[in-house]
Amino acid sequence: MQKHKYLFLLVLTAVMLTGAVSCEGYLEKFPRASMADEEAMENIEGIESTMYGLYSRWIYSHLSTRQLAGCLLTDNMKIAVSNSGRFITYPDNQENTSSFVSWSARYNDINRTNMMLYYLDEVEADEERINRAKGQALAMRGYLYFELLTVYARPYMYQEPLVQGEPLGVIYKTDPFMGIDESSFEPRGTIEEGYQLVLDDLQTALVHLAAGGDVTFPYRFTELSVRALLARVNLYMGNWQQAADYAEEVIQTSPVGLVDKDNYMDAFTQAPGAESILETAFTDDDRPHVNNSVQGVAWRSPCGTFGYGDVILRHDLLELLMTNHSNKGDVRGEIRWMDEDPNDLGIAFEHDKDGEDVVFSNKFGGHRGEYYWDDAPVIRMAEMYLIAAEAYAELNDPDQSRHYLEEFREHRMDEEHAGVDLDTHEELIDLVLTERRLEFYSEMSHRWFDLRRRGMDITKGCPDEDPGSKVDFDDYRIVGRLPHAELEANENAIQNPGY
Repeated sequence: MQKHKYLFLLVLTAVMLTGAVSCEGYLEKFPRASMADEEAMENIEGIESTMYGLYSRWIYSHLSTRQLAGCLLTDNMKIAVSNSGRFITYPDNQENTSSFVSWSARYNDINRTNMMLYYLDEVEADEERINRAKGQALAMRGYLYFELLTVYARPYMYQEPLVQGEPLGVIYKTDPFMGIDESSFEPRGTIEEGYQLVLDDLQTALVHLAAGGDVTFPYRFTELSVRALLARVNLYMGNWQQAADYAEEVIQTSPVGLVDKDNYMDAFTQAPGAESILETAFTDDDRPHVNNSVQGVAWRSPCGTFGYGDVILRHDLLELLMTNHSNKGDVRGEIRWMDEDPNDLGIAFEHDKDGEDVVFSNKFGGHRGEYYWDDAPVIRMAEMYLIAAEAYAELNDPDQSRHYLEEFREHRMDEEHAGVDLDTHEELIDLVLTERRLEFYSEMSHRWFDLRRRGMDITKGCPDEDPGSKVDFDDYRIVGRLPHAELEANENAIQNPGY
């Protein structure tokens, strides 16, 4: 093998793509994932160790800004009047806030997956073990490219260019970075090329995972979670039949289902969550630091500890939740006052913060015994039902769309109110988006991606109670800004218009 080139590769990648974070910073923050030396990649144990390190880095990226940033960019959440200054630029959609998925971190990790795949063709090991590692690496690479595309490119279904030269995807690398030559500085590919790469990676991952034996569910990519991710990707692409097919397959074969309304908090308080198909495992071995998103969203916890309490529910979301609860018995609107019983707060709780009456999400409230260390669901069963409902509405099959909506709502509200008496495409889509808004606030920035993929403007707040600035869908801030370090290093890279 050509030793040393990959060690150089990792150093070079970190320097070129990381920006403000040094190589030493990576070593300090990610001791198990920062630098795989030659020996680590020359045997299956080293490759597997690199994969574990990738999961550790992946946890950090999902638990920093990924959970909340998109919620603050939309009509779901805002910043309390009294705040620490964290996330303060997000509710106004200031420049660079839509770039909340790190370009440099994703490409560093994509390069690691490329290295794994390269060496997996060279090492000698049990075929099942090699398949398992290849399936993990391909699934991770597909997921990382999907994240980049959903942040730094126009939505797949709404690619109309704002200016000449748009729309652009991202930069696609499927071989390890070998050093500085012309191929090192590639231009951005098309959006279609990117999504095809994602689909190819995920579908190939399924083949290898099927031949690779068991992995830890739901903390690693499995056949089930890859199919769930394919349902999400096809939904974003408008491949309605494929989205419905994958979602239904997950629903029919998953070892976890929807929790009922009386046990709704089990989706967040259990380890793993009772609805989790894919979940980050926040452990001391993986990442010995705090969950920054939870610090931002929480003020107090059942453990008696405090967070910054910066991120609170917007008035219009709160009104929607509470109306649903009072009229339909919807558990998602069961909001309690903090002083009633701090150990039984429900999904959200109301509190006085320096004279402001605010409501906090309690999805990540120190339930696992130590505050700021809650795991985060990446894909929950709830999403599969709502994907199926949306896809069938788009396929002009209102009966099937209502079926999945009703089955989902029976697990969230009183049975007599769970029925759906809607027929038109527009009504069904509107209800699906409303249910997704109620279900996933403070999770995975779903609301931001939902509005973008549907080509919708972002309206914020109620004029009298909670004013907010509207962001039109054709606003340049809908698409993230490429980092300056990438543009300076790569003359072929083109910045997104407006920045």
